[in-house]
Amino acid sequence: MLTALLVQDTPVVQPFEVQGFRTTQTITIEAPRDEVWEAATGDVSPWWDHTFKADRVELIIEPEFGGRFYERFRDGEDSGALHADIIYVDAPSELRMHGPLGLSGRSYDLVIGWTLEEADAETTSFTVDLSMHGEIDAELAGVVHGVWTHFIAGRLKTYLEADCHLTPDEPCAALDG
Repeated sequence: MLTALLVQDTPVVQPFEVQGFRTTQTITIEAPRDEVWEAATGDVSPWWDHTFKADRVELIIEPEFGGRFYERFRDGEDSGALHADIIYVDAPSELRMHGPLGLSGRSYDLVIGWTLEEADAETTSFTVDLSMHGEIDAELAGVVHGVWTHFIAGRLKTYLEADCHLTPDEPCAALDG
């Protein structure tokens, strides 16, 4: 006769305080709005430098509602990461994304909005609006704000103003430093 032993694991419950933040920053880019939009969407691998795999084959922001911001690890395979869903597009002036981007391991919700406005024919005001809530703290809020400053002011602006977007298949020397 077999006797069954029922073992019940007690789940570990660690509550956390839900917090949130919102931040907006505007970066002036010396390039026409259409060129900024084209460089900021589609294949963003020439200037976007935070990825799950250094040797990924695609890093794409699909500028259409229902589109995705994704990273494909290997050609012809479905291995990869979904950084965000595209939830709103009014090209070439607005894009909103919802998703974790590169952050994982915490419970949170992040919405990123981009607004591109023509300051004049050769200058674009690029506004990034971030709204985040969940398992976050002041340190993470500062990191998220800083990373977006890095992406837009440090990378996209440099990429465009150095005219690297005109030869996207070539390395951008302005981003090497």
